[in-house]
Amino acid sequence: MTKKTISRRDFLKTAAAASGGIFVFGFLNPERGVASAQDKTLLSFGQTWDAAFRPVQEEFDANWLAEHPDVEIEAVYSTWADHNNTVPVWAAAGTLPDIIYVHGSRVAPWAAEGIITSIQSFVDADPEFEVEGIWEEALRLYRVDGELVGIPYDHGPLILGYNKDLFDAAGMEYPDETWTMDMLREAAIALSDPDNLQWGWSGELDLGAGGAGAFLGGWGGVTMNEDETEMALDTPEARAALEWWYNLIHVDGAGPSQAQAEGGFGDVNGPWLQGRTAMAVVPSWETPGLARDAAFAWDVAPWPEGPVKRETGSFGSGFSITSSSVAREAAWSYMREYLSTEGMSTVWGSTGRGSPAREAAYQSWMDSADAPEGAGYYLDALKEYAVTGGPFQTLAAPEVLDILTRQAELLRLAEVSVDDAVNTIMAEATEALEALES
Repeated sequence: MTKKTISRRDFLKTAAAASGGIFVFGFLNPERGVASAQDKTLLSFGQTWDAAFRPVQEEFDANWLAEHPDVEIEAVYSTWADHNNTVPVWAAAGTLPDIIYVHGSRVAPWAAEGIITSIQSFVDADPEFEVEGIWEEALRLYRVDGELVGIPYDHGPLILGYNKDLFDAAGMEYPDETWTMDMLREAAIALSDPDNLQWGWSGELDLGAGGAGAFLGGWGGVTMNEDETEMALDTPEARAALEWWYNLIHVDGAGPSQAQAEGGFGDVNGPWLQGRTAMAVVPSWETPGLARDAAFAWDVAPWPEGPVKRETGSFGSGFSITSSSVAREAAWSYMREYLSTEGMSTVWGSTGRGSPAREAAYQSWMDSADAPEGAGYYLDALKEYAVTGGPFQTLAAPEVLDILTRQAELLRLAEVSVDDAVNTIMAEATEALEALES
């Protein structure tokens, strides 16, 4: 029997389809036309962009290829929701693209599993890349055992969003730099009228990626110790923070219940998007959606100062070169331009897609059409009081994040008490951490 061979392109296409991803044929330099893999270096790129954003990606690729005619790019798309599950399938099948999108929560686990590899040697040999121009909090997510295994492209803090229409109707001053958590509570109560389906607070309570900094940090609380070897939620500071948010929603009645949110608005985000909520958490990555979908005038303000300090969470995403890549030189050549100040400004900043991980590119986002008037407050947070928060360094990060997110959601729904949630998190997350040592 004659063994049939297939090209790497066909192999990637088959694997992407089998894993639920959508394969999109690469973008060739139009001046050179179609060339065989023998004539060019094949560079595959695992992306998660939705259809609306792909023309921006294609334009960047076309411009880059015009300067690199010896390279051919193949784009392998998976949805953002499926990507974290799809990448291990690619790895098992031996069909990992050369470059992949990596959420900050997956960096350490994927590095340990051999999916992504160190790029420190490329960074060290390339001073023009100016890695020091990227926020240190963003780089922390992509540094494993002292070496960079990826480069972040966006990194955003969580700050306070507010409905200007509701504040105006009540004759109240907008949130500003002087606000404390007590002022947020007073305003949320004053702006709540549940009988008429209006609330001062969105009802959010989150301990997921970036959430812990926002919902615990002002009280001095954290979810884990600094090296992420032990849970630290069972402290007076963390409990005080959780009690404060729980009471704001369920005792003060300043946030919609699950029944109110889903019954009248479809889901928990419905009241905010439909203009029935005066305040909410607005990470920088949510501003394009608000600009498109909000049925009210809105803006953002600094995250209020807590009883102990002003602190909020931040998180981001980036790109890595895979361990199986046979085109690492070409991959770095692409990434160094894609993630340069100009690249971040062109692809994400000026399009309004997200807040760039480089300070030098940040103005391009603040000047974009979808950025709110108070966009500068995001920059202030990144410079002064935003932290990444854990977990992201431990190999158990995905499991611990799931536990934190699940219990925070039950608190928001009033299905568990603060004590029950804390005790469950401590027990389940500690078990997940200890499993790493067995």
